[in-house]
Amino acid sequence: MNSALSKVSNLKVNKASKIVLTFASSVFFLYALGQAPIFKNILAGAFSCSG
Repeated sequence: MNSALSKVSNLKVNKASKIVLTFASSVFFLYALGQAPIFKNILAGAFSCSG
């Protein structure tokens, strides 16, 4: 029973940390994109071409 409980708590921690990691990395990625105008131009060109 103890091992099952620890597995469940580990799963919860893993899920939460995954969400936090994903959120943090996406925020950092967007921040980096905002700081680099070259990426902005590439993205704008990609979106305008696809549309």
